[in-house]
Amino acid sequence: MTCAVDRIRAGALLAVTLTTACGGGADAGPATTTGSQTGYGGMTALTNTGGGTAVGAGGGIPFGTGGGSSFGTGGGSSFGTGGGSSFGTGGGSSFGTGGAMTGAGGAMTGTGGAMTGTGGTAGSAGMSGAAGMSGAAGGGGKGTCCASGDCLCHGPDPSGLTSKNGPYKTATFTMTTGTVYYPTDAEPPLAGVSICPGFLNTGPEMAPWGPFYASWGIVCVVTSTGAGDLPNVRGDKLGAAIAELKKQGTMSSSPLNGKLSARFGTSGYSMGGGGTTFASEADPTLKTSVGLAAWGPDGATVKTPTLFICSDADTVASCTGTNSSYAVIADPTPKMILDIPNETHFNWFSPTDAGMGESGAFALAFQKVFLEGDERWKTVLKSMPTSGTVKMANIP
Repeated sequence: MTCAVDRIRAGALLAVTLTTACGGGADAGPATTTGSQTGYGGMTALTNTGGGTAVGAGGGIPFGTGGGSSFGTGGGSSFGTGGGSSFGTGGGSSFGTGGAMTGAGGAMTGTGGAMTGTGGTAGSAGMSGAAGMSGAAGGGGKGTCCASGDCLCHGPDPSGLTSKNGPYKTATFTMTTGTVYYPTDAEPPLAGVSICPGFLNTGPEMAPWGPFYASWGIVCVVTSTGAGDLPNVRGDKLGAAIAELKKQGTMSSSPLNGKLSARFGTSGYSMGGGGTTFASEADPTLKTSVGLAAWGPDGATVKTPTLFICSDADTVASCTGTNSSYAVIADPTPKMILDIPNETHFNWFSPTDAGMGESGAFALAFQKVFLEGDERWKTVLKSMPTSGTVKMANIP
């Protein structure tokens, strides 16, 4: 038994009819054109979003209220409440609690200087604080958007589910394993996720997800695959993309040098959605797995927080298969499945496609909660979809 799938891209707009086994499904999607580039499955022009330069809350080298070249969370060359070569409370270039940078500390007020008073070399200012346009995360990856402080807090407090681009500007570069989209003005450290497409797709089909995640402060690798790669092979390539991304964090020539956290996850569509479950089985350090209309997903040994998004109208990778994988993911692993009605197998190439954006909205909220550890998004993640059904387990 066979089924026909048409409109496969080959550099220019073609109409080609391909016959393949119905069991595997063809994920080529409908052809669309953006400018001079022809893609398929929802390819869109990439734009930078967001604004402002994120300012962290930390400050230079703190020396308390005493002398030396002290920088609290303020700036300039501040010396206690004094300055210059004075040892009292007057004179010099004092910045108090303000300075060139924004923050909550500053040089702090004191009664002494470099040699006298109650100051000294150990002060109360530090590398992390409570200010900063990127939210509450500081340079060390600690934030106030979770009880433990072990979280990344990018973007404003959420007001609800959204599939719109976030507040950060984005840029891109290529690696061997795919194309990297990253925020240019989000406060590091940053989390990262790799995403790959389905059968007959090779990577660029998922490009709209790159700037979407990056605009919310999450680095995204749109992973390159072979057109005929099966789920387990796509899982290997998702893992390879994460491994190469980690190296970018230590390369002096990379725009991500010194900016990556130890938080990584994977995602995929169709056979790529099956692949993300294999990737999480192979690497239990991954923080998230998000499958979009997943074909051939595993689950028996998955320990990674997992989100499946599917549709009851998908005749290639129905919710029946994802429900089976969901069922075998053992407690206490957090897991969630969202069934969006009336979506075909080709409505997942962009975060705004399925459910009028509910696919992207729930995927983002899940990444925020489990990839970044941002507890501000928990209530959003537990929101009921506009249509369809959701079930979850072990979501605190």
